[in-house]
Amino acid sequence: MLLIAEHFAEALVSTGHQLHIDEFFLVQWVAPLASEAPEFVVVSIFAWRRAASAAMGALVSSKINQWTLLVAMLPLVYAISLGALDPMPLDTRQREEVLLTAAQSLFAVILLLDLRLSLWGAGLIFGLFALQFVFPDQRVAISVVYGVLSIATLVVTRGGVTRALTHFFSRPTARK
Repeated sequence: MLLIAEHFAEALVSTGHQLHIDEFFLVQWVAPLASEAPEFVVVSIFAWRRAASAAMGALVSSKINQWTLLVAMLPLVYAISLGALDPMPLDTRQREEVLLTAAQSLFAVILLLDLRLSLWGAGLIFGLFALQFVFPDQRVAISVVYGVLSIATLVVTRGGVTRALTHFFSRPTARK
């Protein structure tokens, strides 16, 4: 991976320039889709075989990995390369993308608190995801929509959320 990552990124950006595709779009969407294709195939196979809990477990595990290991490593690697403990600077677009991704994640977590994902919930996530491509300069507004939907979903499904949290906190822990 270390041998080809830089070449892959350079080829991706070069192809984007030739096709007049925004470099940011390529790096944010095309590269991750290519790298996560095997995961998508595995999750799809689980879903096809009606192993919903395995499929959701794989997706949740991936998201936890992305938010903890990958996102947390960026400022750490930046600080190491800089030789100082300065924060990693983000431009306006990058801040908006982080906000949008966090808002998407919050909404998804709230939808999954009752340990189910309805077709309605999945449709909302997909629809809002697709909406950002139709209105690429409306990341903050779409983030606000995710926030409003998160609050509304918490209010509407509070019984399911309460049951899920009660179940989570009442589970016996492993003892040594």
